[in-house]
Amino acid sequence: MSETRDCPVLRGYAAAAEALYAVWEGLSSEAVLAPVLADLPAEPGRCLDLGAGSGRDAAWLSGRAHRVWAAEPVAEFRAAGRRLHAAAAITWVDDSLPDLARVRALGLRFDLILAIGVFHHLTPTAQQQGLSAALALLSARGRMILSLRHGPTPPTRPGHPVDTDALVATALEQGVQVRRLIRDHPSLLPDNRAAGVRRDWLCLSRE
Repeated sequence: MSETRDCPVLRGYAAAAEALYAVWEGLSSEAVLAPVLADLPAEPGRCLDLGAGSGRDAAWLSGRAHRVWAAEPVAEFRAAGRRLHAAAAITWVDDSLPDLARVRALGLRFDLILAIGVFHHLTPTAQQQGLSAALALLSARGRMILSLRHGPTPPTRPGHPVDTDALVATALEQGVQVRRLIRDHPSLLPDNRAAGVRRDWLCLSRE
């Protein structure tokens, strides 16, 4: 979620953790992932949720028989996820973009990688680095789904511009195909929508 282990973004998320995960848990994964539901793997496999927050999507994937790893650098979110989704088979990892050092150390390849509302917290250079690091973790049939936020961000959780076309170019350079690209999808949250927040949905595939 951030380029350093101690940074304003992570501190901002930690300070607002309880209020944020209450909002996130109030949204269903089906609603959040609606633009790309058809791009999820049909067969159960290994899934990695980057910036997993309170584990809403990780738990949903686990309920669909996937084996799920949730990478989340904010301790408050990991604790909430373990409590709220205790019944779900989720392996929590204290790790963050762009390096994903602890995830890489697992030596696994994933059939699905989610990065929902994460990349805007990285500088443009780190966005490229983070995408390359994540794509290197895909299996031969793997897909990566990104929700790329555009628009204003809270001052306590600052963001950077995201160049979707530049990320697509990086993926293509690495031999990964674009399965789906949806531009300017409106935010589900009324306050974000009123502020002009929009998202690009990008599905990348090794197949």
